[in-house]
Order: sequence, then structure tokens, then C-alpha cells
Amino acid sequence: MLLNLRLANVLSLRDEQQLSLIATDLNGGSARPLAIREAGRTLSALPVVAIYGANASGKTNVLSGLAYMQRAVLDSVSWFSKTDLERRVAFALDDTIASTPSYFEVDLEIDGIRYTYGFEIDDERVRGEWLHAYPRGRRQAWFDRVDDDYQFSGYLKGDKQDLVRRTRPDALFLTVAAEWNNEQLVTVFEWFRASLRVLGAPLETRFRRSRPLMYTARLARDSAYRDRIIRLLAIADRGITGLDSRALDEGEIYFLHGAKSLRFNQESLGTRTWFVMLGHLIRALDQGSALLVDELDASLHPVMVAEVIRMFEDPEVNRAGAQLIFTTHDATLLRPLPGGGRVLDRDAVWMTEKDASGATELYAVSGLQPPPRKDENLERGYLVGRYGGTPRVAPGELARGISEAAGEP
Repeated sequence: MLLNLRLANVLSLRDEQQLSLIATDLNGGSARPLAIREAGRTLSALPVVAIYGANASGKTNVLSGLAYMQRAVLDSVSWFSKTDLERRVAFALDDTIASTPSYFEVDLEIDGIRYTYGFEIDDERVRGEWLHAYPRGRRQAWFDRVDDDYQFSGYLKGDKQDLVRRTRPDALFLTVAAEWNNEQLVTVFEWFRASLRVLGAPLETRFRRSRPLMYTARLARDSAYRDRIIRLLAIADRGITGLDSRALDEGEIYFLHGAKSLRFNQESLGTRTWFVMLGHLIRALDQGSALLVDELDASLHPVMVAEVIRMFEDPEVNRAGAQLIFTTHDATLLRPLPGGGRVLDRDAVWMTEKDASGATELYAVSGLQPPPRKDENLERGYLVGRYGGTPRVAPGELARGISEAAGEP
């Protein structure tokens, strides 16, 4: 599970910003206890985190920062053969900062062990890299790298120097070690490869295809998977009764509406979005992976977004410990539910704001002073700007701006 993400000099995140999925005392019960202790207490991880913010405040860049980190871990060995390579995107509004390395770091829980992995990278090479493990709560510095100087502890087994010789200055040691099957380091590499999925935004630009080929083969061969998809599809679109099996055999997606069969691009954008999203949701829930979605509410009704959140929060549905991290503008997710309770716990709500220099600040609503009360209406507080993260636009300002611009010579 992802516990913390830290980024600096990445896109609009100039100074170090942290997104934490470690539950606080404000959690209402959605968090999952971990086999990890810190300062004498057992840690718990959030299954869901939502990031709010005004347009262009940098909330998408938080997810994109982790996507850049994932790409570096998976692909750095092959970077030498690529031209016009974009290893990172530094903070562009300050030349002094942009010339310094970008910083990426995560805390992970894998099979009951906590790991801290990170690196610093500039446009030319890897400037630093480190991996520390905490079995039984005690820190083991497996390796630390500064440029081409490596320091190893006895906790990391195998021929380290052979791996160092194989690691180019612009490649990550973790990537090389995984490629050469170092059993200890493959564990962390595999989290980036198999347990992290980042979906860009808006969803409709990704899903506006005539047929999502990635799903047809599994839908055709796996009847249990197909039944799950059909059942969840029918919840969102009551008119859908199934999938056309003959079309599936030919690699096509057709939805059945009783006796009538409609091809994929004849359905509403909302139905198509929900259909393709279901594949990612089921995969994450089955595999216990972290799913990052930009603008989860794009083309989905707020009721459906709330149901997606409940899927991840329900321990019976989310038995593998999957996590959902998403950006949104949907304030209805913040309102208290009738009879008490919330869709989003107070410590699951984060905000982004840009300062006067164009740098993004990322912060948790639960960290504000005073923190929101247990019975506080977060929706109302968010919309009136109590927590930040809302556009600084006065009523009628856009209309006046258009009118004044039209009146100019």
C-alpha cells in the first residue's frame, strides 16, 4: 500500500509537498490497520483520498508526479536509446529551481514491511537514489547513492558491484537490479510495475474509442468476469441486459438492451466511461493495487462516484487492500450523510492551491487549525472557501470580463 508520496521541483510543485495516506485520529473508520508500528502505535492506511482544488491549482500534477516516478522506475534502463527524452518536468517559473534536481520519494507497505524509496534526477542523470527497509520497525539502509558513489549495507544481499557496473549514470539502480533479478529489490520494483495504475484526465478523452480492445479478450474467455461487468453496468444503466457474445468473439463490444444490440460508440458517454472504468476498478480491487484517477467525476453522476468510493472503503469488497486516489470538483462527496457518517472521511480530503509565484501547495483538511469537527459540513465549508482550494472569482466577474473585453477597441 502507498503510505506517503513526496515531490519537489516537479511540474508546479516547487517546494517539497507530501500526500499522506496514513490515517489520523480524525478517521471515521475507513482506514485499514497495517502490520506496522510507529512511535508505539499501529499505523492504518486510507483506502481512498480525494484531492480538491481550483482549475490549474496543481491537483493533477500530484498524480502526474507519481506517474513520472513510475515511468522512471520502469523505463530508465532503456533511456539511453531514446531521443528527445523527457526524464522529468521541473518547476518552470523559477530558473534557479528548474536547474536543480527533481525529487521523488514514496513510503510503501508491502507484505507487512515498510519501505522508503526515492531518487533525485535532473535533465542529464540520476543525482541520488536510496532504498531503506523497516522489517520489525528497524531501519535498514539497503543502499544510498550520490551520483556514481554507492553505499551498501550488509542487509542487501547479492553481487552489488556487478549491478553498479551495469547501471549507467542516467539509469536507476533499482531498475537495473530488478532486470537482473535481485530478489530483494524486485519487490519494490514490482509495486511500481503491477500495483500502481495512473489514469489521466479527462476520462472521456481516454475512453472515447469505438471499441476498448483491452477488455474484449478477457470478456470473451472469462464468464465470471463478464458477469461482474454486466451486473455493475446494469446498475448504472438499467436498460443494459448483457453483452453480445458473438460480437465479443470478433473483438467487438456490443451492449444488449433486451433483444436489441447496440455497438459501443452508440452508448452514452457516461455508460462508456463507466464500462471502461469498471475494468480498472475490478483489477485494482482484485490485485490490491493503487489506482490514481484524474477527474473521477468526469461523465459520472455524483451517486456513481460515491458508490466507487464505497467499493474501496468496504472491507468485504476491498479485501486485497486496494487504494483509490483521485482528483475531483464534486463537492457533494463532502456533505454529511443522513443519519450521520460521510462518503469521505475528514482525513481523506486534500486541497491544492497556487501561491503568487505559481507554485502548488498541497495540504490536508485534517491538518488545518482548528481541524474540522466530526459533525462539520465539509461541503459548505469548502464552497465558502473556509479550507481554500476554490477559485478566487467574484460573482459575475467572468461576465464582466467578457463584456469589458468586447467593448475594447
